[in-house]
This record gives sequence, C-alpha cells and structure tokens, in this order.
Amino acid sequence: LNIFFKGNKLKKSKLYKGNILDAPIMFNKLYLNLSSFYFFYFAALGAFLPFWPLYLNYKNFTAYEIGIITGVMIGTKIIAPNVWGWIADKTGLRHRVIQFGTLSCFIIFTFASLIESFFNMVALIFFFSFFWNASLPQFEAVTMSTLGSSYNKYSQIRLWGSLGFILSVLSLSVLTNYFGINIVPFCILFFLFFTFLTTLFIRNTSIDEKNHNNSLLSIVFKPAVIGILLSCFLMQLSHGPFYAFFAIYLSEYSYSTNLIGIIWSLGVIVEILIFMKISSWIPKYGLQNLFVISFAFAVIRWLLISFFADNVIIVIIATLFHAVTYGMYHAVSISLIHEYFTGDLQGRGQALYSSISFGLGGSIGSFYSGYFWELSGGSTVYLYASLFAFLGFIVSFILVKSNNRIT
Repeated sequence: LNIFFKGNKLKKSKLYKGNILDAPIMFNKLYLNLSSFYFFYFAALGAFLPFWPLYLNYKNFTAYEIGIITGVMIGTKIIAPNVWGWIADKTGLRHRVIQFGTLSCFIIFTFASLIESFFNMVALIFFFSFFWNASLPQFEAVTMSTLGSSYNKYSQIRLWGSLGFILSVLSLSVLTNYFGINIVPFCILFFLFFTFLTTLFIRNTSIDEKNHNNSLLSIVFKPAVIGILLSCFLMQLSHGPFYAFFAIYLSEYSYSTNLIGIIWSLGVIVEILIFMKISSWIPKYGLQNLFVISFAFAVIRWLLISFFADNVIIVIIATLFHAVTYGMYHAVSISLIHEYFTGDLQGRGQALYSSISFGLGGSIGSFYSGYFWELSGGSTVYLYASLFAFLGFIVSFILVKSNNRIT
C-alpha cells in the first residue's frame, strides 16, 4: 500500500511531527488511526443501511413511517454538520468534536432496542443522528489536511471504510439468519463503541493558512461551487429509495436476507476497487469529467433496478454501478470541495457538502420514496430516482469546473 502514497508531501505541524511516509504504511500509526476510524464508522453504517429498515419493518412500522424515520436520520445532516463544522473551525478542536459526537451516539443508541412507538423512535433517531453527523465531515477535513497537496490519495485511506461496510453486511447476513432480525440494534451498538475508541487515537490538525480575502458565502456563490452542491443534492435525492427501501424492495421480489446482503457487499467490493484506482484517474481524466460520468451511470442504474428487479443478474450488474455512483462520485466530490474550501474553511466546506447532499438530498429522497412507495410501488419510485440523476448530469455538465490542483 505504500506505493499509493509515493511522493506525498504532508504539511507538518507540532501535532503531526512525522510524515506518513516515514514508515511502511501498514505499520504507520497515523495511517492506522485514520483508516481504523473509517473501518468502524462504515461498519456501523453497513449495519444500518441494509438491516435497519428490515428491523423497523419487523417492529411493524409502515413504509411511510420507515421513510420518515430514515428521512429524519438523514435530514439532521442539513443543520448538524454546519453546527459542528463551525464549532470545529472556530475552536480549532476538531478532534474533540469527533470524539464527543461518537461517544454521544453510543450512549443514545443503547436505548434503541427498547423503543416500540413511532414517535419515540423518531425522537431517538433525531438525537442520535445529530451527534452522528458531528464526526464524519470533520474527520474528512482531518484526513484531507493530513494528506496536504496530495489529497487525491484520500481514497487509499477511505477504502478501509468500504471494507468495514462489507464485513458488517456479511456478518449481519449470517447473524440475522441464526438469531433473527432483532439482533440488529446490538450489532450497531457494538460498531459504535469501537468507532468511539478509534477517535481516542486521532490528533488534531493545525490550520496553516487563513482565508483573509474569502468568506464562506463568497466561495459558496461561485457558479462552479453552486454547480457542485446542486449536483450533489440531486445525486443523493436519486439515492433516496436505494438507502431507505432497497432491501425491502428486493425482499418483495423474494430475495433472501443472505442474497440481499451479498448484493450489498458486491456493490461495496467494486467501490473498493474504484478507491484503489481513482487516485491515478483524477490527474489523468480530471475531476470534472469523472464527476459528470458518475451521474450518467446513476441514470442507467436506477432504470435497470426499476424495470428488471426480478432478474437477479441485472440487479447485480446495476449494483456494480455503485462503484461509480458512490465510490468515484464521493472521492471526486470530496476533492472538489477541498479544492474550493481551503484553510480555515475546510471543516465548514466538508460540512456544507454533507448537509446539502446527504442531508437535504438524502432526507427529501427518503420522504418522497416513502410517500410514492405506498402510492404507486417501488418500480415507479426508481423512475423518479433516474430523473433526478439525469438532472444532476445536466447541472454538473454545465456548471462544474475544476483547476485539478493535484501533485
């Protein structure tokens, strides 16, 4: 893995005294600290995405209620990341924000298995996700600051999150078959605990430059940045039915829990392969081109799932597109945001990306999915998803620009 970091020049500070290249990657503590957080954070997410809707369905929540619960969890990303980003940037204690957020998540979620009513579940998910959204955008800023000018290497650390996701999904596929779906909250709690533990080993990053001439709003209202944020909003809007109802959708076509877990895992496996290659693709093909391509793949992906859900081969092919519609898309999006939001705007820039795309786009995606799911069925909902992805393709093609400042 050390070859992926060849030539990387990190910014040094009193907290990061050594370069990440000073030791072989697999034995480098800094690399392990960064990658272990991604591993357990996305392992928790791997327990959430395929299995939490199934657990809620097992607890007799309706599709509309599941859509609201999922939407609330995603919707807190509209405000929460910006609150935590402002605190982190102003105090300079980004690592404390991350630690506080992950610990709060663990404490709150200990009550999840005890809740039966819809309103109590909405309340728990609201508070849980408010703190859940404190950690990842700030950790992304820590990672990107650590990588310095070689931020295209981000994917080589982030791929450990995908590995954690896969192992989580495969493990829960087996465990839920043996012990039942009611084991899901306890598995999520297990991963949350280890996510918190990993944050105890991260150190803070210093800010080496200030944006004296640029305010947050002056950056946000640049046409290219508007294009990036609007495109990301539309991409996550199109993913709404996937994150909230994909497992339920496949179960309606008689897919077993094991098969659903395998299909989810296949998508993340190819996502890892993309993460391994994207650092060399970015300087070769450009951020803008790769960004636009990801939307074209999203359009095709949702159309295939809409029309051919009963064909397991086509569903698997569509799932493999996850490598592009999430893996490549996310790595490129993080790089684009990092390119425009520099210095002491890094935390708020990553928070804004998270809140507008995963937050606003994801929550509205969950709400419309739940509503139209009961009204006209899953296949129609995925047609809407393809439409939103197509709009994202148009916006990204016209507005998104990049200087590709990568070494």
